[in-house]
Amino acid sequence: MEQMNRTHFQNMMAKLENFREEEIQVLQEYLEPVFGVREKILSSFSDEKASSRFSVGEISDELMYVNLLEDLLQTDERISECRMDFDACDIILYHKQPEHSYDSIKTTEQKYEGVAAMNLFYRELGDAMFYYNPDEPNKGCVVIEKIISLSDEDFWFFGENIKQEASFITDNAELQYFDQQMTLHCLFIQKGDAEFGVLISHDQKSGEVYSGYLPNLDQFQEIGWEISEKEECAEPQM
Repeated sequence: MEQMNRTHFQNMMAKLENFREEEIQVLQEYLEPVFGVREKILSSFSDEKASSRFSVGEISDELMYVNLLEDLLQTDERISECRMDFDACDIILYHKQPEHSYDSIKTTEQKYEGVAAMNLFYRELGDAMFYYNPDEPNKGCVVIEKIISLSDEDFWFFGENIKQEASFITDNAELQYFDQQMTLHCLFIQKGDAEFGVLISHDQKSGEVYSGYLPNLDQFQEIGWEISEKEECAEPQM
């Protein structure tokens, strides 16, 4: 990969050698606004946050600039995803592995099964809660392998970026997968003793992260109990 990148760079420099000075100046004038914003953002980046929001100013009016900025920022190994908030002229960075210590973690080993709407779209707990629909027809079969309860502070930190590689997620990687029946095995992350929480599954095979909000476990059954009826399941939304 490094050799390939070096070759691409050399090819690009060879092409630039054929440019006239005036043409290079035009390119520089086009790219300089994006490079300036990128440098400002990365100089203020903090690994201690779950996500960061930065103003991008006037370049938010140019979609080409926004796309280029997102592509450049996502080459940084600390950043897993970027999202543009055009209304606020801000770009939101979701950190891959924040330097945060989750100290107060309680786990429940009892397994549950049921159906839930899971998808790849949500980045924040607030989004999952806002779009939750109890009557959603496209629900998939889900097995909760473990319930993890966090302190209030830790839960809301996690909620800022539910795809982050938190320790309690990576330590339970073997519990998150699709089985042969396309049932999604996942973790249920709760706030303290609250009933609500978020289902999370980092599918190791595909590398995708599925998530979904649950107000409670009332529609789930402890595994081992006889279930009289099972709802028809659909595959999680892609």
